[in-house]
Amino acid sequence: MAPHHVPRSTLGVTLLMMLCWAGAPAVSAQDLQPDIDRPQESGPAQVKPPQPSPGKVQPEKDAVPPPAEAAPEKSQETPQAENKKRPEGEALETVSKRVLNVLTTDNGTNLTAVVGRLQFSSEYRDRRDGITQLNTVGRVDIPLNKRVLLRMDVPYLWLDQSAPGSSAVSGLSDVTVRLGAIVWQRPGFTFFAGSDVIIPTAIDSDLGRGKYLLGPGVAANIPIAALNSVLFPLAQHIVSVGGDPSRPDLSYTRISAELTTPWSKTWWTSVEPTLITDWNQHAKTAMNLEFEAGRRLGEHYRVWARPAVGLWGTGVPGAYDWYMQVGIRYMF
Repeated sequence: MAPHHVPRSTLGVTLLMMLCWAGAPAVSAQDLQPDIDRPQESGPAQVKPPQPSPGKVQPEKDAVPPPAEAAPEKSQETPQAENKKRPEGEALETVSKRVLNVLTTDNGTNLTAVVGRLQFSSEYRDRRDGITQLNTVGRVDIPLNKRVLLRMDVPYLWLDQSAPGSSAVSGLSDVTVRLGAIVWQRPGFTFFAGSDVIIPTAIDSDLGRGKYLLGPGVAANIPIAALNSVLFPLAQHIVSVGGDPSRPDLSYTRISAELTTPWSKTWWTSVEPTLITDWNQHAKTAMNLEFEAGRRLGEHYRVWARPAVGLWGTGVPGAYDWYMQVGIRYMF
């Protein structure tokens, strides 16, 4: 058979297709599939800003930082307001109690104060046994330190027994020495404890009791700001511990509660009920009611007048119908 003759045009096209097929890059099936996992973006590639590390907060670029003092001022205002409101009433009451203590101590009316004084008083007393007496007492208080006080009372007594055939007698009576100390002290409370020792120094049997007497006692200082006053409760037991055996023994308790009101830096008043129980007479009692008005004269001097009335208790030691006392003291 004669060979099939291929036209030149057909042969050229075939050679051209073979060359194009051999030079084209290989394309896999994966390259032909669309990328569905990421969206197609047009335009230039966008670069994401760097993400902050965990635990760190980056401030915004356009945010305006608050003033440095704004936060501290706000945090301080609330606690300060709360602290002022809570203790304000207690603080004012404490200050008032301290002022009351200072005034009564300075006036010489504080039974628990350890302060020096030199004092003279004169008292006319109408007793329930029919005897009248005029008792003048010199007193000195000496602080041994800030808490311990030594006190001495030296009385000069004049008696008119008003009995047929009797005459008036006068002279030194029994001397009293007291040693006491502040046991516990707070702005609103003071506790004082001590003891009196009564020495039979009377120059006449009618002027004294003829016995050595021991008088342990306690007193307290309780300021009452609502009343602008100070309460001074006192309890003392007096018992004979020796002396003239021919004289009767003594055993009695005295309980009082003095309420003192400083009306100003110059004036004060007091009221004091006193209950006396005589244990040698089967707990027989007597009740006295005393008042006082005092005035401050300058820096050191104080004067006062003290009227009193006995409510009941004939025959009980310390009982009376009435008395009137005046005095002057020098505080140092």
